[in-house]
Amino acid sequence: DGAQLILTPPPISGDGAHVISWRVASADGHPVGGAITFWVGRRDVDAPQAVRSNDALLRGAIWLARLAIYVGLFVGAGGAFFVAWIRAPSAPAMRVIGSSVELIALAALAFSVGLQGLDAMGLSPSSLPDAEVWASGARGSFGLSAAIASAALLLALWSHRAGDVGARVMSLGALVGVGLALAATGHAATASPRWLTAPAVFAHGAALAFWVGSLIPLALAMGQPRQTASDVLMRFSRVIPFAVAALLASGLLLAVVQLERVDALWTTNYGRVLTVKLVLVALLLAIALWNRLYLTPRIGQGGAAPRRHMRRTIVAELVLVAAILGVVGLWRFTPPPRALMVAAPPFFTHIHTGRMMADVTMSPGRAGPVSIAIQLRTPDEELLSAKGVSVSLSSPDNGIEPSITEARSLGDGQWQASMAVPIAGRWTLALDVLISDFDQVHAETEIQIK
Repeated sequence: DGAQLILTPPPISGDGAHVISWRVASADGHPVGGAITFWVGRRDVDAPQAVRSNDALLRGAIWLARLAIYVGLFVGAGGAFFVAWIRAPSAPAMRVIGSSVELIALAALAFSVGLQGLDAMGLSPSSLPDAEVWASGARGSFGLSAAIASAALLLALWSHRAGDVGARVMSLGALVGVGLALAATGHAATASPRWLTAPAVFAHGAALAFWVGSLIPLALAMGQPRQTASDVLMRFSRVIPFAVAALLASGLLLAVVQLERVDALWTTNYGRVLTVKLVLVALLLAIALWNRLYLTPRIGQGGAAPRRHMRRTIVAELVLVAAILGVVGLWRFTPPPRALMVAAPPFFTHIHTGRMMADVTMSPGRAGPVSIAIQLRTPDEELLSAKGVSVSLSSPDNGIEPSITEARSLGDGQWQASMAVPIAGRWTLALDVLISDFDQVHAETEIQIK
């Protein structure tokens, strides 16, 4: 229900430790999960451990499918736009290459829906034939993105066989579809504020598709007569600075939003992936700059040698692009630093009654699973020996009745308990300390949880 996960648990039979393990597809389309441990009746047994699924085969299949989709969107849809709008010669080789990568990407998109369902439900690849797996994969932002990407690939596929006007309209729709598909899901597109990040992802994806899509048609154009090759290159050179500027500006904006701090570049997996990508992009920009400043003027002057050199550098660019897309695919498994839960400082309170004092430290001091450390003393600052301690949390403002757990003794008046604080706000923390079989002390205080 929105940001709330509501569970009606099955009947619990017997005392002891229990685990609630949960897993959902988040707003960015990526599965997230966790586990909450609780005890019933007694706490003298170890808690069972929730095992997290980490199927290397599934993760590899997700990565390969994503790589195929990227190639189809950028090389296929981007190439179709380049041929139609830059008026590059539509050689049969380009139609074959474009159609091939687009068909492969369509198949990968269909397959990725099932893979998304497996990942969302935490199942092994053997469950792929189950209908519920595919239904789960098609839900949410991932399903919307897959539908838009499929439409973009189909438009690109049809544009190869359309006339000039039809090819332009369809290829433009395909390029817009690339941006919309990427902006519909993913870590970056769903980051706050969405009014800024979603358009940035759109611009980043469309600009990248234009640049990457231009490489193969440009390489093929270099095999055309000198004047044809020079005209195509000149038209491309007038447009590409705007695409690169949009690519770099949107990429910088998204990096700032995702990282939040500079040291995340080397202290987080997301940042390390971004660092590798930036190095590869820097090499790609260096080659592009060499082509623009050195080779492009010489191609205009004539001669076959500069065109041969241009084809070779374009091949190098394609290799770098393949590496970049492969690296970017790893972000599927690396949440950005902004999405990682930042450790909140502990919350401390002191409870004082006429017969007892208690120092209570709740770690972390925020909503969610917490660990509660209790130090008991007498009013004279002596260690207080107790036979048992019960801890309860309630929130009358939110209609939450008391949740009670038994703390375990650590010796020297120290006790430890684990509980869950479902929401932030004002809570009532109560301690019932059993001094003897006939003597119990009750104390409570109001606390504020962030």
